[in-house]
Amino acid sequence: DLARQWRAEPLIPGLAIVRQPCDVRNPACLADVVGQVSFALERDAGFAARVAARSVQAWARTPVEERAALLERAADRMEADMPRLLGVIVREAGKSLPNAITEVREAVDFLRYYAAEARRTLAADCQPLGAVVCISPWNFPLSIFTGQIAAALVTGNTVLAKPAEETPLIAAEGVRILHEAGVPREVLLFVPGDGKIGAALVAAPETAAVM
Repeated sequence: DLARQWRAEPLIPGLAIVRQPCDVRNPACLADVVGQVSFALERDAGFAARVAARSVQAWARTPVEERAALLERAADRMEADMPRLLGVIVREAGKSLPNAITEVREAVDFLRYYAAEARRTLAADCQPLGAVVCISPWNFPLSIFTGQIAAALVTGNTVLAKPAEETPLIAAEGVRILHEAGVPREVLLFVPGDGKIGAALVAAPETAAVM
């Protein structure tokens, strides 16, 4: 949808400050403005880490079956939304259409795989690590981004999702789908930004693990 302007911004419960947006351009056609992103600030990262850490125990008490079902619901939504997601991936990441199709399919596979493995392997009293930072690469902006998040969530951890700064728009769509599937906003926080934001998330004392 070339007429649509996509949008990505920090999704951190309790943070209502609007950050300055900047354009995200198609790397294959720089005249094509795909949308706009507002990056988090370093102090936002610290605030997000504290929110995620406070939410761990409540999320960990959610039954494994329920967490797995949320991932499967997100997989169904992602498949149904594939045409729209393909447009974002092609324009934002510069991928070919066949490659973008593979990207979405792999993201769906990750959601279903981790749901199945959680049911198969996790004991009811399995304890999470805590708040997990997930930093994804630009070349797999939806599949690896989704796989990291799915693995952390289904094992009872809360997630601080920091996509590659080049591809925040498709990452924001992935987070939107997971939220719509029922993952609480205080459990999956979206913290777009550059390398300084990633470093701040990793350095936060509340961070228990990093992907």
